[in-house]
Amino acid sequence: MAQFSYIALDVRGEEVVGQIQADDSAAAMLLIRQRGLRLLELKPGRTADGFLGQANFADWLASQRSPSKSARIFFFRQMAFMLRAGLPVTQALTLAQAQLTDPRLNLTIRLMLKDIQAGQSLSAAMAKHPAVFPAMAVNLTVAGETTGDLDAIMDRLATHLDKKATLRAQMINAMIYPAIVVVAALGVGTFMVVQIIPKFAKFLSGKGRGLPPSTQALIDISDSIRAHGPLIVGIVAALIVAVIVLYQTRRGRLAIDHGLLRLPVIGDLLITGAMAQMSWALSILLRSGVTVFDALKITANLIGNRVYHDKLHEASARILEGRDIAGSIDHKKMPRLVVQMVAVGEGTGNLDGVLQELGFYYEKLLEIAIKRLSALIEPVMILVIGSMVGFVYYAFFQALFSLVSGR
Repeated sequence: MAQFSYIALDVRGEEVVGQIQADDSAAAMLLIRQRGLRLLELKPGRTADGFLGQANFADWLASQRSPSKSARIFFFRQMAFMLRAGLPVTQALTLAQAQLTDPRLNLTIRLMLKDIQAGQSLSAAMAKHPAVFPAMAVNLTVAGETTGDLDAIMDRLATHLDKKATLRAQMINAMIYPAIVVVAALGVGTFMVVQIIPKFAKFLSGKGRGLPPSTQALIDISDSIRAHGPLIVGIVAALIVAVIVLYQTRRGRLAIDHGLLRLPVIGDLLITGAMAQMSWALSILLRSGVTVFDALKITANLIGNRVYHDKLHEASARILEGRDIAGSIDHKKMPRLVVQMVAVGEGTGNLDGVLQELGFYYEKLLEIAIKRLSALIEPVMILVIGSMVGFVYYAFFQALFSLVSGR
């Protein structure tokens, strides 16, 4: 008997976490269904054989790494191509494994092949590796096995992962330049406070003359920062730690995510990115035959912002009560366009197509927003750094003119 950990939904749509003992994963899935639960994730417990639960040290080392996004996209593209060509699943997996260089994904496919050869389905084998194949991939594979459209499912999974990686890269790229500029500004300010201004103050104080107001203000600011520097650093570090700890709690994360959505420019960017991801995920899931209830649950877990995560979970519960999708997802932070278009899709019976168009729209909107953000931040940062350096030069030359004129 092996031990398995699982996450499932009860009849009320609430998540249930537990453990179960069974001969294999297929038997464990059957026992969970017999309890009236809908399985979301099944993970085997570690065994005592081999090295720390793996066959050898190399496999254990590979199991500690995360598969790259590009490797997973390539794997699903390969599977779609080979399944479309008529190859059986085991042969397609064997050929895919031979082409992959990612250690974690290679190990995972090898373990999946053993499970499939032992009689398990592809989705059941994938469900044993949640760190590699998320719930969305497993549920879509179940739908593909049911409808016999597994090649199209693999292609859609590759498209979804590609879109998700692109959106993430765009969001990160939008933040890289501002972060570099902010670090540069802090570096310039620190260098001036620690090196330039103290020497400047020492030189001027040796002349025994009164200083212009701007020069005196500059020296006072420098002295104050140097005197209270450790305290300032300590307060900033304490605030960062407090935010991190707060973010680990459900209410704290919800409050922080609410605050981020209210920011003037960053908030709009986050909303646009979340809508693009939500639209794409729902479109792919619904087109693949996944129920609306499951699609909302899976999509909720894909979105990092807790506001939309919680709202989609609530919406899935409302679907069980007989509510329509548009009314279920309605929220003050949900764009009216999304709610209205979902209502149109429900009315016309083409919800997946409407969501796909929404995905295209928000993806383009995100690109435009990122370009605008970059265009806005660049002059602001230049103005801030220029003002810092300009004030130092102004104070310096004011003091020099004062010394030269003898005033």
